[in-house]
Amino acid sequence: MEKRKNFTSKIKAEIVLSLLRGEDPELISREYGVTLADINLWRDQFIESGTDGFKRKPDDSKLSAAERKIGQLQMELELTKKKNELAAKLKRK
Repeated sequence: MEKRKNFTSKIKAEIVLSLLRGEDPELISREYGVTLADINLWRDQFIESGTDGFKRKPDDSKLSAAERKIGQLQMELELTKKKNELAAKLKRK
């Protein structure tokens, strides 16, 4: 089974723009080693969403950053609670 190539959004845009300029889809397919079905899919994605359509999950990086920040804040909150508990115990002595 042939391993499928991963193309960057920049290369996909280059391929789609070649297609939209009227270049022969068969030649593009052979030149880049990509199927006509993929070229047509990328064209549709490009028309609908521009280069963002090629990204796997455009909002993933924002979501990951937010999740990391939440985790960091949760740890800080736990540390602050423990610090306050310790300070309260020391005050009682």
